[in-house]
Amino acid sequence: MKRIALLATATLMAVGNWSAASAQEVVLRYSNWLPPTFHIQQRVLYPYFKEIEEVTEGRVKVELSAGPLGPPPRNFQLVADGIAGMVWGLHGYTPGTFPLSEMVELPFHSTDAEANSAAYWQVFEEYFEPAGMHPGVHTLTVHTQPAGQIFNAVRAVEAPADFEGLKIRSTNSGVADALTLLGATPIGIPVTEMRDALSKGIVDGVSLTDEALYNFNIANLVKHELAVPGGLYNASMFLIVNQALWDQISPEDQEAITAISGEKLARRIGRAWQDEQDQAVEKVIADGIEVNTAEGPLLDFIKERLAGLEPAWLEKAEAAGVDGEAALEAYRSASRATTN
Repeated sequence: MKRIALLATATLMAVGNWSAASAQEVVLRYSNWLPPTFHIQQRVLYPYFKEIEEVTEGRVKVELSAGPLGPPPRNFQLVADGIAGMVWGLHGYTPGTFPLSEMVELPFHSTDAEANSAAYWQVFEEYFEPAGMHPGVHTLTVHTQPAGQIFNAVRAVEAPADFEGLKIRSTNSGVADALTLLGATPIGIPVTEMRDALSKGIVDGVSLTDEALYNFNIANLVKHELAVPGGLYNASMFLIVNQALWDQISPEDQEAITAISGEKLARRIGRAWQDEQDQAVEKVIADGIEVNTAEGPLLDFIKERLAGLEPAWLEKAEAAGVDGEAALEAYRSASRATTN
């Protein structure tokens, strides 16, 4: 009887050890909604996925899907619902769902994508995440891109009247509000549909970064850029994991992944994106796209028309239980400090 008891105990211990080990082996299926060749995926995200496997000694792996597991506006929900294990996406594709994220979309305060991204993560950790900005998922990082501007194929925007009648693809609700206030007509479509919309005349132009003209192959479809100092807008982006899958990862492996995520990852993405942008600015000029920098009466008009966007966001922050003025000042201060 004692022998049987010992064998039973040994068997239970073996099963227990096997279960503990297997519980740490997690596969995160990444919804590949952008082309695999997109520069941020190639230069930052795919290497980061390999690093996840390395720091967890193979216990956590990221598996790339052959294509998108759903339309871009559903990226966040795909992970929340467990259809995807991990996704990288834009808050602005679901207007009104993430009002706190609209802070980084405000005009005139984009400095450098690395600085803004690092500052955004800090504010997210201190203010936005505790307020429940990302329910039902685990956040690996949030970040921004370089300052967004307006490109079109119709005419140079040199005076307030030049906005009138322009149909512009809008990146997010902040851009849509800004375009409406300036007199243009915003049309919300995902970045993956821009080329088709431009070639068919559905839109006259796009809200975009210079590098995206080349990464999405539309540089030949626009002729004019309006460059607003500090950007007319920016975009808020996230990298998230399904919460149930994250909970299956051992605390030690969670800690290892966290160490290469957060602000560190935000900086990596921001730096790579800013480098791409800086090269593209020179290419835009070389390719003959007319760049008009907003200044004088035109810049005064833009600032006057968009003056209400910041107070409107502060009201949204208050409604979400966040001290918006403190969060915004922290964001701007951290952005300035990082660029100095």
